[in-house]
Amino acid sequence: MVAKQKKDASTTDDKRQCWLMKAEPDSRMEKGVDVAFSIDHFSKAKVTTWDGVRNPEAKNLMKERMKVGDEVLFYHSNTKVPGIAGLAKICKEGYPDHTAFDPKHPYYDSKSDSSSPRWYMVDVEFVSKLPYLVPLPLLQKIAKGLDQDERKCLDYLDDSQIGSIASMALLNRGRLSVQPCPPEAYDAIRLLGTKGGWLNWPGKWNSKKVERRSEKGKDEDYDDAENQPSNNASRDSRKRAAKDEEEKAGGESKTSKRGRKSTDQAGKDQDLLPRRRSTRTTGRA
Repeated sequence: MVAKQKKDASTTDDKRQCWLMKAEPDSRMEKGVDVAFSIDHFSKAKVTTWDGVRNPEAKNLMKERMKVGDEVLFYHSNTKVPGIAGLAKICKEGYPDHTAFDPKHPYYDSKSDSSSPRWYMVDVEFVSKLPYLVPLPLLQKIAKGLDQDERKCLDYLDDSQIGSIASMALLNRGRLSVQPCPPEAYDAIRLLGTKGGWLNWPGKWNSKKVERRSEKGKDEDYDDAENQPSNNASRDSRKRAAKDEEEKAGGESKTSKRGRKSTDQAGKDQDLLPRRRSTRTTGRA
């Protein structure tokens, strides 16, 4: 019976198309418009236009290849813990993105007009929110290879599904905001987000750490074993060392402090830069 089910699934995969589409769950203002659009926003909206995409390759995928009924992985991008948060499907095929015609819109394009549209969009329908966010670091871990015990935890995935994760554009061309996804990888991620089995693994993909990081904020990393910020000790040590250095040097000037602060902030900003900022608007990223 199991073998027959797998065979049936493989025959439908020939015509089956799946996609991964990114949105920003965290608030970000773009020309006075908050472009945040999380899985919770999506579940309330039910259907959304996927507007504001200004990448030619992503536009072509929506204009020429996406079909009604295609399955979609809804991905949280440009956030502390990026990953697949839910499932969706295409409910309207590509048509001109009218937001590019509006001079007041954050992603207005003066070279695009209704007679000669430059950008296209699709409509996407909410299907479900996954019980567990499937974090990007987990997929990277799976793609690099699992040890024997880890593989047993994911025994509900077959080897071809495991292998398909490594071939995902997300792991090889991560910056593209709209990208194709192998059907087997779609099925694997749906199972990872439903069945779990990896939740207690140590590391960045651990869901308990993910929860605490989301609740406590973006500046602290949390250690599951201690249930305390794991970098507190090192942070305190750095502060004490800096204070001792100040005292030895007779104190820093205000100018040097400002310079150091500017450099530190630049480093933080660089760390927070997304691999690809999604360009959707009207309350969506």
